[in-house]
Amino acid sequence: MVKSVLVLGYSSRYIACSARRAGYRVYSVSHYDDLDLEKCTESGARFDDMPENIVPWLERYKVDHVVLGSGFEDARIDSSIVLGNDPDVSRKVLNKVWLANKLKEMGIRQPRIFTRDNVEYPCVAKPIRGGGGHKNFLVTDASMLPPEDEYFLQEFIRGKPLSVSVLSSEDDAVPVALNEILVGKKWLGQDLEFGYCGNVTPYQSRYKEEMFETSKKLIKALKLVGSNGVDFMVNENGPYVLEINPRFQGSLDSVELATGENLFQAHVDAINGDLREFGIKRYGYKGIFFARRTTRVTGNMLRPMIADVPRVGSVFEKGEAIVTVMGKGDKRSSAVGMVRDNLKFVKANLKVSRN
Repeated sequence: MVKSVLVLGYSSRYIACSARRAGYRVYSVSHYDDLDLEKCTESGARFDDMPENIVPWLERYKVDHVVLGSGFEDARIDSSIVLGNDPDVSRKVLNKVWLANKLKEMGIRQPRIFTRDNVEYPCVAKPIRGGGGHKNFLVTDASMLPPEDEYFLQEFIRGKPLSVSVLSSEDDAVPVALNEILVGKKWLGQDLEFGYCGNVTPYQSRYKEEMFETSKKLIKALKLVGSNGVDFMVNENGPYVLEINPRFQGSLDSVELATGENLFQAHVDAINGDLREFGIKRYGYKGIFFARRTTRVTGNMLRPMIADVPRVGSVFEKGEAIVTVMGKGDKRSSAVGMVRDNLKFVKANLKVSRN
């Protein structure tokens, strides 16, 4: 009997479509109403603002399991139906101050955490809870200090942002891939310095094995299961742990392209105690394209290697994500070339305001 899942996430397409490819009947609740998400699901619902109560959707969609994606990791829900981490466990991990204390206790390198009394400028202000980098900002003097109950202050470390994708059971953890985290890429329309705009898998680093071991140690210590990710900043001093994502990560697309494996099925298998290592077969590239001005969709962009496809007539304002363009190849340059070709096609189906 084919099992059914409800995917809850601010963006749920990458999880929902992976689940569909794995043979599940999929329902979704998402902020987005994309064409490819619609094709991957039996039915779904969308929301504007993050909902506080998800019970109505649980009552509407009678499913075997619920998958908690971005924004819903710590939802108030019976953990017995969650295909993934216990929301109570995720709630702790998502609190960056709690995590910083845990990392210190474990002796794992991380950026220093400042108080207003010992702050050193420049530093980075980050929401105590939340990811994606869109609310992070550089603080250069006291006039820029944010509310203490919403943000914390972290040492500003320059380097390359990377992530490790991990699969874990109750007893063990296996690193799947080392990924580059794309941030602030102007050619993708991302003007925020710390703004997330995609991933590249794999990434070569002399610190790869150290990051793999650190990630395994952390995931096991925190008792996380299924697909999880650890974000790092890496420079000449080595890797610094930035945060942990106790859920499917946006890098799912690039990891699946690079390995040829289905991560949703691997997630389920890991929860059931079946862990295995993946081999990297090629480069996978995921780029998220953002609007720089008011932009209207004028043509149908639904085709392979283009994802999160908006409907014709959709309008996006400056800073909003429009669509995802992907690429793959034996060389990184080949994957990038495919992404740029797909981006040309996308731009031909957009009308950008001159104002």
